[in-house]
Amino acid sequence: MVVSPEQLIDRAEALVLDKKYAEATSICRQVLQDCPENIEAVFLMATIYYNQKQYHESAALFRNAQDLAPQIGFLSMNRALALQEAGAEEEALEAFNQALQLDGASAGIYYNRGTLFFRLQRLDEARDDLEHALAVDPEHVGAWINLSAVCLAQDDAVGALHSCHHALRHAPGNSALTANLATAYSKLFRFEESFGCYERLVQLIEPCEKAEVLGRMANCLSDLWKVDEAIACFDHAIEISTDMHQKSALASTRLFVLHYSPQWSSSAIAAEHRRWGITYFGVSPQRTFSNSREPDRPMRVAYLSPDLRIHAVVFFLQPVLAAHDPSQVSIYLYSDVKKPDAVTRQLKDQHAVQWRDCSGLDDDAVVQQLHDDQIDLLVDLAGHTAGNRLPLFARRSAPVQISWIGYPNSTGLQQMDYRISDGWADPPGLTEQLHTEALLRMPDSFLCYRPGMDFPEPAAPPCQQNGYITFGSFSNFLKVTPAMLELWAHILAAVPGSRLVFRARGLTESRFQTTIAPIFLHHGVDPERITVLGHARSVVENLLDYGKIDIALDTFPYHGTTTTCEALCMGVPVITLAGDAHVSRVGVSLLNSVGMPELIAETPEQYQRLAVGLAGDSSRLLALRSGLRELLLASPLTDNVRFARHLEQIYRQVWQRWCCGETQ
Repeated sequence: MVVSPEQLIDRAEALVLDKKYAEATSICRQVLQDCPENIEAVFLMATIYYNQKQYHESAALFRNAQDLAPQIGFLSMNRALALQEAGAEEEALEAFNQALQLDGASAGIYYNRGTLFFRLQRLDEARDDLEHALAVDPEHVGAWINLSAVCLAQDDAVGALHSCHHALRHAPGNSALTANLATAYSKLFRFEESFGCYERLVQLIEPCEKAEVLGRMANCLSDLWKVDEAIACFDHAIEISTDMHQKSALASTRLFVLHYSPQWSSSAIAAEHRRWGITYFGVSPQRTFSNSREPDRPMRVAYLSPDLRIHAVVFFLQPVLAAHDPSQVSIYLYSDVKKPDAVTRQLKDQHAVQWRDCSGLDDDAVVQQLHDDQIDLLVDLAGHTAGNRLPLFARRSAPVQISWIGYPNSTGLQQMDYRISDGWADPPGLTEQLHTEALLRMPDSFLCYRPGMDFPEPAAPPCQQNGYITFGSFSNFLKVTPAMLELWAHILAAVPGSRLVFRARGLTESRFQTTIAPIFLHHGVDPERITVLGHARSVVENLLDYGKIDIALDTFPYHGTTTTCEALCMGVPVITLAGDAHVSRVGVSLLNSVGMPELIAETPEQYQRLAVGLAGDSSRLLALRSGLRELLLASPLTDNVRFARHLEQIYRQVWQRWCCGETQ
C-alpha cells in the first residue's frame, strides 16, 4: 500500500510526541528525499533539532522553511527562538523583526522578542514589547509574568504589583507570579503581605526550590521585626538545602541577621562566624604569587565591593579615594554592582583608579583578573552583607587580604589576613578573640567621612518652637531591640512632654499597636508622643528630617554609623552606649574622633542620665546645633588626607611583612 507524504508526516509527528526523535527524523528525510520542498517535513525536522537542543541546525532548517513559505510569520519567530538559544541574539532580533513585519498582531512574537530584550537587559524595549503582547492578548500569562519581572528590574514595584494581580486572575497557582508578587510587596515595604505570598509559594514549589524561598522568608521575617523567627527560618533553609554554595550563602546572611537579635552574645556571634568559615571553606590553601617582593615599591591595592553606588559604604570610601597618594598606591576598584547609578559613574570617572566591572563574572574570572592586575592587597568592603564575594577571599586570591568598612564584625575566614579598626572600636585586649583576622588599628577612627556638597544647613533646634524636647533615631529599625525601646521609654518618662521620632519603613499601625505601643504604655508614656517616619526618598530628605530632632539616640548593641555622622553634621548630638564588641563600639569611635567623649555611656543608666541631662540644657543644645558641623569638619574624622596617609602606612607595613615572608 502506498503511504502518502501526509500520512508519513502524521506518523512522524506522533513519534515526536513520544520523543522518538531518531525514527521521526528518518521518516522526515524519506519524505524530503521524494519532495525536497515539503514544508511540513522541513518544519518538523527543525522542531526535532530544537527539541534536541541542536539550535544551530534548527535555525538553519527554519530558514529553509521560511524560504519555502516567506509569508508565514511564525516560521521567522521559531527561527528567532532557535537563534536565541544558540546565543546569536542579534540575529534572533532580526528574525523577530521579520516575523513582526509579516504578523504585527501576534502576541506570541511580541512576547518572545520582549523576553529576549529582557534577557539582554534592554528593559525599556522589553517592557514595550510585553505591553504590546498584552494589548493583543490580555490573558497572556507568560507576558504578565515577564512584565512583572521587568518592572521589578526597573524598580517599579507598583507596576510589578499591577502585573501580578492581573496575571493571578488567570493563573492563581503560578509560582513565578507568586514569587514576583512577594518581591513587589517587599519593595513597597508591605512586609506582612510579602510574607503571606512566601507562605503560599512554599506550597507551590518543588522541594528542591524550598531552601531559596525559605531564605527569602527569613529576610521578610527580619523586616517584620521577628529576628529570632528569621534565624530559625534560616536554620531550616540551611538544613534542607543540598547545595553547599547555597548553604554557605544562606548561612552568611544568617550571620548578618544575628546582630539584630538581643538573644545572641558577642562571643556566641563570633563563634558562629568561625564555624561558618571552617564549615564551608576550611583552612587557607597554599598559593604562590608572582608579585615582585619589593617592600618599598608602589602597592597595587584593589577595593572589591557590590556597593559602589548610592550606598553608605561610598560615603566612607570616596573621601579616601580622593586623597590616596599615587606614588604609594595604585588603586583598582573591582565593582560588583548589579545596577550602576550616578555614584557608580562618579567613582569610575572622577578618581585616578583602574576600574574593573566584575558584576557579570564568576569567581574564576575575577581571580584571573586579580592575577592579571598583579594585585598586592585585596580589600573587602562587604563582609556578610548582600552581594558579598567572601568565597573569592576564601580561595586566597591575593597575597594580602584585608577586611574594612561595610560589615561590623569578623568575616570568620581563616584566609582573611587582617581587619582594619581602631583603638576605640576594638580596644587592645577586648575584642581580639572575636576575630579570625589580625586587627590593624588606625591612630584615629577607622572611618573617614565627608559631608556632601548638597547637604542642607542645620535647622534651629525644634525645641525652641515646640516647647518640648524631641528625641530621635534614624537608624535601621532592625537595630532597635525591645530592650532599647524600654530604655527610650524610661527617657521619655523622665522628660515631661518629650517626644520620640524614629524611622521604621513598612511599620503598619496594627503592628505598632501590638509590638511597640505596649512597651511605652507600660512605662506611662502615651504612644501619641511617638512619631514613626517611613523610608526617606533621598539623602537630602533624610537630612532635612534631622530638623525634627533635638537629641539623637544611638541604637544598641548594633550602633549606627552613617546615621551618627549625619546627625552630627546636622547639629544633632548623639548619645551612645558602649558595648564589648566592634558592632557596639562604632559610636564610641565616632564620638571620640570628633572630641565628644562626654556623650558616651558605659551603662544603660548612664545613657538615660546623659539623655535626660542634655534635654534639660537648652543653651548647650543651641550651641551644639550651631557648632557641631564645624567641630565635625575640624576633626580627624573628616580629614581625608590625614586618614589616607595613615591607611597607606598600614598597607605598607603589612605589605612589607609579606615581602619578608611573614604572615600576621
